[in-house]
Amino acid sequence: MNTIFKIFANAAVIGGLVAVAGCTKNFPEYNTDQYALRAESPSLVIPSMIETMMYVQQNSSQMADQMVGSLGGYFTNVNRWQGANFDTFNVSDGWNVSVYDQAFQGVYSNYFKVEDLTDGEGHWFAFAKLVKAASMMRVTDCYGPIPYSQVRDGDMYVAYDTGEDVYRNIIDDLLSAADVLYQYSAQVGASPIGTSDAIYSGNYANWAKLGVSLAMRAAMRAGFEDEFVRAMNSECGYITSNSENALVDPKTQGNPYQLAASSWGDIRINASITDYMNGYNDPRMPFYFTAATSGTVTYQGIRMGQPANFNKASSTPFSQPNFLASTKLPVFVAAESQFLLAEAVLRGWISGDAKTYYENGISLSFEQWGAGSAAAYIADDSSIPADHSDFLNQTYARSTEVKIAWDAESTADKHLEQIITQKWIANFPMGLEAWAEYRRTGYPELCESVATQEPNATISSIKDYHRLRYPYTEASLNEDNYNTAVSNLGGADHESTPLFWQDRGI
Repeated sequence: MNTIFKIFANAAVIGGLVAVAGCTKNFPEYNTDQYALRAESPSLVIPSMIETMMYVQQNSSQMADQMVGSLGGYFTNVNRWQGANFDTFNVSDGWNVSVYDQAFQGVYSNYFKVEDLTDGEGHWFAFAKLVKAASMMRVTDCYGPIPYSQVRDGDMYVAYDTGEDVYRNIIDDLLSAADVLYQYSAQVGASPIGTSDAIYSGNYANWAKLGVSLAMRAAMRAGFEDEFVRAMNSECGYITSNSENALVDPKTQGNPYQLAASSWGDIRINASITDYMNGYNDPRMPFYFTAATSGTVTYQGIRMGQPANFNKASSTPFSQPNFLASTKLPVFVAAESQFLLAEAVLRGWISGDAKTYYENGISLSFEQWGAGSAAAYIADDSSIPADHSDFLNQTYARSTEVKIAWDAESTADKHLEQIITQKWIANFPMGLEAWAEYRRTGYPELCESVATQEPNATISSIKDYHRLRYPYTEASLNEDNYNTAVSNLGGADHESTPLFWQDRGI
C-alpha cells in the first residue's frame, strides 16, 4: 500500500484511493502510474504524439493533411510549385515520403520513450499505444503494407506487416489500449495528463471511446466483419454524441488550414465539395466556407490539378475554409459512427435500420456545426450535386444524381453512395480519411484534375491514383523487406497499384 500511495501521490490522484484499491483485481495494471517516480514523465512526450493524429504544426499539416489530403476533395492546392503536385499525379520523391516519415519520426521516438518509462504497462503506455495505432493507420491507408508489429526502438528497417495484418494489429492495439483507459477512468477518474492533452484534457473515458470508434473505422476499411462487431460491442462504447468528438485544439500554433489559406494563399476550397453542397443547398456551407468574392455563386470552389503555369493570384476570389486560428481539428466525430453503422447494416454485418443510422449521422453533423434542424434536408428527395462552372471558365459535368432522402426502393449500391456522400460532407476537413474512403468505395464523384503530369502517363484520372509510393530510402536501406512488401502489394511500387481493400462494393 505504501508503494501505491507514493505512485498516486506523484500522479496527483490520491483522492479515493482507499475506496478503489479493492475494486478490481486488475487495479495495478489499469490504474497505477507505474513510472511516476522516474526522472522523466510521459506527460512531456505524449502531447507531441497526439498531433500526428491530425497535424497542427503548419508544415507537417501542409505536407500531409493538405497536400496529400487534397485528393479527398476538400481543398485545392493553388500554389503549383511548377506542377509538381499530388493532384497532378507528379510528385517528387522528397514530398512523397511526407505522410510516412512524419508519422514514423513523430510517433516512434516518443512511443519508445513511454514504453521504456513504463515497462510497457499501465495507462500511460496504453495512451501512447492508442495514439501510435491511430497515427499509423493514416500511414497504411496511404501506402499499403508498412512496418508495424516488428518495429523496435532504434530499428525501423524491419519486416512489413501485410496489408491485412497491419489493420488487424492496429485494431488489436486500439481495443486493448481502450480497455485499459476505460478501466482506469472507471476506477480512478481523470488522467494526470490533464490540459496537456489537446483533445480530451485527460478524459480517458472519451479516449477509450475514440479508440473503439477508430477500430470500427479500420475494420470497415479493411472489410473485417468480425473486428467491426467486436469493436462495436466493446464495453468502452464508441463516440455517439458531439460532446465526445475528438477535436485537436491547435492552441498557440493556430489552425494550419486557416494559416495556409489566409496568410499563405496556398489553398482554396475544392470544387467537388462546393458543387455537392451547392446542389443540395446545404445549410452547413457558411460554417465550412467563406463566401467567394467573384461570380454568381455564393460558395465557389476551384478544381484540383491546376496547370504548372497557373497564377495562384487567380484563385484569390474562391472560397476559403471558414476557420479561425482557434478552430479545432477533427480526428473523429459522432456523425461518422452513425454512418459506419448504417453501412454495417447495409452489408449485413449487424442488425438494425440503415436509414435510421444514416439520418442520425446527418442530424449529428448539423448539430455539430450549429446548422439548425436537419429535418427538411433529410426529406429532400429532388436535389442532386451541381455541375461545376466558375469565373475561370472551368467546368465539370457530373454523372451522379445521388439524392439526400433515403429511398427504401433504391439499390444497395445507391444506398452506399448516399452513406459515403453524407459521411464525406460530415467529415470535412479530414482529407486523408476522405481519400481513403473514395478509394474504398468510389464515392463521392470527385472533379478530375484540370491537368495531369504523371511522368509515365499511367495515371490520367484520380480514380487511378490508388496509393503513395514507398519512401525511396526503403529500397536501399531496407531492401529485402521492401521487396517482400512490394510483392505483397500484388503490383509495382507505384501509385497505380490498388490496395487490398479498394473498390469493394456491396
